[in-house]
Amino acid sequence: MPFTFKKLAAIAIFFVAVKILVDSGHFQQAANDITHRNPASATSDTETIRQKSSSPPAAEPHKSPDQKFDVVVYGDEVPGICAAIWAKKTLGEKGKVAVVRSNYATALLGGVLTRGGLGYVDLDKIPDWYRQPYAQCFREFLDKANVPESCLEPKTADKALREMLSEAGVKLISHSTLTPHVVDKKIEYAEVKESNIKIQANSFIDVTQDAELARKAGLSYYTGYESQNIKSKNETLAVSVVPTITGLTMADFRKIEDDILYDTPLVEKIKASITKYKDPASTEFWMRNFLSPIYQAYRDGYNIRSVAIGAAYHVDRNLPFTQDKGFFFDKANVCAYKDNSLSWNGFLFKYQVDELMKMEANGRKPNAEMVKEMSHLQEWLQKKSGKDVRVFIPEEIYIRQTLNVRDVVAPLSGKEIIKGGTDAEKSIGSFSYDFDLRGGVKDLESRIPPLPTYNFGIESALASKVSNLAIVGRSSGYVGMAVSVGRIATVNIYQGQGVGVAAGLASKLGVPLNTITSSKTRETLETLTGKTTYLSGRDTSYGVDYKEVK
Repeated sequence: MPFTFKKLAAIAIFFVAVKILVDSGHFQQAANDITHRNPASATSDTETIRQKSSSPPAAEPHKSPDQKFDVVVYGDEVPGICAAIWAKKTLGEKGKVAVVRSNYATALLGGVLTRGGLGYVDLDKIPDWYRQPYAQCFREFLDKANVPESCLEPKTADKALREMLSEAGVKLISHSTLTPHVVDKKIEYAEVKESNIKIQANSFIDVTQDAELARKAGLSYYTGYESQNIKSKNETLAVSVVPTITGLTMADFRKIEDDILYDTPLVEKIKASITKYKDPASTEFWMRNFLSPIYQAYRDGYNIRSVAIGAAYHVDRNLPFTQDKGFFFDKANVCAYKDNSLSWNGFLFKYQVDELMKMEANGRKPNAEMVKEMSHLQEWLQKKSGKDVRVFIPEEIYIRQTLNVRDVVAPLSGKEIIKGGTDAEKSIGSFSYDFDLRGGVKDLESRIPPLPTYNFGIESALASKVSNLAIVGRSSGYVGMAVSVGRIATVNIYQGQGVGVAAGLASKLGVPLNTITSSKTRETLETLTGKTTYLSGRDTSYGVDYKEVK
């Protein structure tokens, strides 16, 4: 009898232990990872490529029901991290600055550059950009993230950003969705949805991709490209899934490209498929550089200049070669990481603005169409290479543009940009990058201007109808064709650093944020960095009247 009792007791203890294990956070996280494993990589563990953050960690403790700061940045995009750090530098040791984000604490910092997988960074085309005062936060970030030249690895970037915030003394508050309370054109406080805590600040900086805080504060906005053409109100650029691919090297990709180019019957099919959906001018555009091999643009980055690989995929999948709707395999930018994985930015999906805004509200998660197409891509690459290729989809998609805030002190237009940008006294720096209309925009009805080099200030980021609010990022005050350049992360990081300085100045001087000028900000940036600003904006219209560009 005693022996039987001991056996029963041991069995009971075993089941209690199992129950504790099943209820544990680690077990639940593992179960969640298995449940949500990407169908395109179902036979491989995604944890070797990226950090999952879909399961909520324990709630962060709050010391008091209400919290007061000098500056609060809402959102964790890199421009916001830089804004927070440079607000703190401006305020000094006693300054109180926080980055507040709706993401869980385990989520990678950096938004589109990390969770969105956008490893190939669009660098400024001004040769000496790294010497400029307004570029110092971006330069520090690239250095800390160990970027060889142009390619950013998500986990390394996350680590760098966390170190930068810690070293600067900036508080990070996660799992907190803010709702602003506006009184007399000023945000009195922002309430945290998850805890009903109130956060007060002298200045708020909204760096969410879709201007979430600004819209909640009542600011109006353009959608799509309506500021260029009202017909394009619901039209915008294609979105990307930027996967990480394992099992292939760049040499393998070059061989795939060569095999396609030397397959005469396939090349004829490709030409026929392009001609079927394009007019003569468009056909000539897509066939341009058809025989150009993959080009190593940077030590760590490659450009696929020929449409051959993508067009061959369309032929094999019997997909129309068109950017107007659905999926399009575009020319690509590819990053080669040290662990032999590749980040590939060239897989486009076309949606209208209203659909994209729903995706943004749903956390920018890849939809069923994207997952299905990436599964086909994995099978195709396996077939073409004869290797065990795996395609890993990031937790967020790369949405290039949906809206732009209208209510800013001084919007920046495309017409201004091609004329050299803002006047010197209204500028903090200069930037150069193409008017990049990835995926095309229906009814745009304007010629794409040449590569601009233009000056920019902070006034296009300062809210006009809410005195202590700024909007930094692709949803800032860009209008007309400026949307196509203003969405580039690099210039937004520059402007984020400047707006952070402006917010620090506003707090020190006891004045509204939207009264701080670019001139005062530039002067302070030069003092803080010990560097002199060189403005290089110039008219790049070459005597052509781009009167249709707004």
